[in-house]
Amino acid sequence: LDVDWRRGADLFESFLIDYDVTANWGNWLMAAGLGTGRVNRFNVIRQSKMYDEEGAYIRHWIPELAEVPTQFIHQPWMMSSSEKEWFHAEAYPRPCVDPNKFRETPEGKGKGGNMKRKEARKEEQRKPRS
Repeated sequence: LDVDWRRGADLFESFLIDYDVTANWGNWLMAAGLGTGRVNRFNVIRQSKMYDEEGAYIRHWIPELAEVPTQFIHQPWMMSSSEKEWFHAEAYPRPCVDPNKFRETPEGKGKGGNMKRKEARKEEQRKPRS
């Protein structure tokens, strides 16, 4: 998104009902690649399917999705317009970032984008200044 991670952490914090400063800001810091060198990619769809297979948590906390069938509960934007209408989920927004592309970087798909950026910065610093 090319947005300072602190803006995301601050906004996200405002929506949490179980806010914990160390969990929220620490996770945002790590996700931004500013931690100990290891860049973690958090796949929210995978996590949701693993820990809430039937979507009970989602249905409880997101009333717009209460009637959505389990096959769509983790990716409601995949429903057709008529399905969204049928299950009363028209008000649920599309993701602001395509979840299938969250691993892509300007340098290409997959892991290693952060390292490539670091290498480019080091190379830039090595160049003689005029």
